[in-house]
Amino acid sequence: MVKAPAFLVLFALLGCTNAFAQTGACSQQSSKLACVLPEEYGSTPAFTQVLYSFAGHPFHFESDFGTVLQPFTSDIGRQVNLLPLASPSSGVIYDPSLKTFVSEDSLGPVLGERAETVGRHRFFIGFSYQYFNFDKLDGINLQNFPAILTHTDDNTNNSTSTAIVNCSISPSTGFSLIQNSSLNGCGFVRDRIDTLNSINLKVNEYTTYLTFGLTRHVDLSVLIPIETVQMSISSQATIVPGTNGDIVPVVGSSDQTQNNQCAAASGSTMLTCTSNGPPYFFHLFKNCPNTSPSTGLSGLAPQCLVHTFPDPSFTGSGSAANNSATGIGDVVARVKWNAFEGERAGIAVGLDMRFPTGDALNYLGSGSYGVKPFAVFSYRWRISPHALVGVGWNSDSVTAGDLSTGTKGNVPNEFDYTVGADARVTRWLTGAFDIVGQRFFDAETVSEVPTAFLNNCGSCTADPNPKTVTLNNLKTNTNASYNITNASLGIKARPFPGLSRLVFTANVLIRLDNGGLGSKASPLVGLGYTF
Repeated sequence: MVKAPAFLVLFALLGCTNAFAQTGACSQQSSKLACVLPEEYGSTPAFTQVLYSFAGHPFHFESDFGTVLQPFTSDIGRQVNLLPLASPSSGVIYDPSLKTFVSEDSLGPVLGERAETVGRHRFFIGFSYQYFNFDKLDGINLQNFPAILTHTDDNTNNSTSTAIVNCSISPSTGFSLIQNSSLNGCGFVRDRIDTLNSINLKVNEYTTYLTFGLTRHVDLSVLIPIETVQMSISSQATIVPGTNGDIVPVVGSSDQTQNNQCAAASGSTMLTCTSNGPPYFFHLFKNCPNTSPSTGLSGLAPQCLVHTFPDPSFTGSGSAANNSATGIGDVVARVKWNAFEGERAGIAVGLDMRFPTGDALNYLGSGSYGVKPFAVFSYRWRISPHALVGVGWNSDSVTAGDLSTGTKGNVPNEFDYTVGADARVTRWLTGAFDIVGQRFFDAETVSEVPTAFLNNCGSCTADPNPKTVTLNNLKTNTNASYNITNASLGIKARPFPGLSRLVFTANVLIRLDNGGLGSKASPLVGLGYTF
């Protein structure tokens, strides 16, 4: 028989194993899964190794790249480890009045919880395997979503000391010494990078459940997940020039000065100079064979404008296309008190404590501590209803913040609920159904919305007609709340008459809404035994 002090020591050791083992940020050529998206186009700063640079113009896409795709990194890191777990409750409970193990009504829920405890100094051990194939984030198809990167403002490259112009895709507001412009020498700001992306994210979760009856009314449990996370990404990036190449740098501007120096330099590289004369294309991929074709825009080779990432051989750094990691996840410790026990009805209260034992940068853990008090009501009968409600508070996490600086971000608090029933089919078979829901508060979400972008302006002496083109693009929403709701359908069975304390579990989790990170139908199988 397992003694309580040793069991509590096990909790403490598991809780502290890896809590402070996280690194601050992604390093260059990092193999961490959380670095796959930030390093998709090479190590920070993005695009510096893959574009021809006319006076340093690739740097103008860096901030947009981080703004558009960072939410995917933080949302995946925040949610991939807050997954529904099977209940650590036994399917068979100990009745002290009969001095034996009983299951006269049903074998209990799968993902739900009931008020009964396992029994004083009784021990339950269980194992489960669950598979998640994530295909949506806030309703966006992870296998096919756009992300459009636009040029940031520039008031240095095409300005002179006497004519200060802010090259910008935003319209001018009010009167200022600096006027916004996207025409004439500022036409380069109309260039954009359209990306079409695909993320494949799969999690295999192997969980051990240990429950010890400290007293007749108090259970102590620990859930120890071992996870294998697989993540692959593909992105086709297309540079869309905003001009036909006929625009020229303003005389006296830094663009014109640097271009003249580039033209005069012997053996100058195309990474610092796009051409020795018109047409001028300010942003092209580095394997472009001729950056100044005599036929203009139509003469550019396909590889000048289109490339598929990630491509470490092309970028010189960054993550490979396929990545995986295996290790311990976040350990959860639970205490549950059976506060009221009637003839059939019961009420329990408890507390879950989550420890950041998993490697957050490999999506094996959340990187945050979590505390969730909860209450349970259940009724034992041939059809046994049960309900759980809980409120979770989470500390900040590195994967929810800025990976380039190591600044931690907010892991939203949550309201959890599970409502369902388990029904006795035969003495050895129970069916279980649950609605498993989570409500997250003050979170960050993404959506795909039609967005207007400036059209190609040709020689850029005037606005084109139409002035804009409308394309779907990602939008980040802050301080949002959303639901994650699943239906759980399962069975519990005692397949061997001679082993009445051995319970087999099979279940499938089906997503009912589009909030947060969503998976296809998730199967679960498990086995438990009560000593």
